[in-house]
Amino acid sequence: MKMRNIFHLLITLSIVFVVVVGCASVPKKPVESPGIVFQQSLEKTRNAAIDALVVLGFDIKKQEDSYIEGYRPHKVGFFVGSGGETVGVWLKLLDQDRTSVQVKTAKSLVGIVGQKNWDENVLNEMRKVLQ
Repeated sequence: MKMRNIFHLLITLSIVFVVVVGCASVPKKPVESPGIVFQQSLEKTRNAAIDALVVLGFDIKKQEDSYIEGYRPHKVGFFVGSGGETVGVWLKLLDQDRTSVQVKTAKSLVGIVGQKNWDENVLNEMRKVLQ
């Protein structure tokens, strides 16, 4: 009977571990970076951020005035579990026609080998739209 209880406990702990580790990470706002400044209004910059995430294959998960979050679905390929990254885009209005942007990619522990940093890609797509 004791072995059976231990077995069930191990199975339960394994399931909890997989669920917790497999969940997408949440990006944390970079504090050391002043961000990239676009000579555009907050609204235009925000729309460019949403467009950039969609073009790069992200599903938009949060849309707030000063924060946008996108999640890239997992893909099976050479690296099992590629995809799964979450990108956060923080916007700060500096004045009527200037907006500061900070981008941060968070990787989940499951599939981290096949995941990449999307920060520069998102900014490059935004530049295409805004400049």
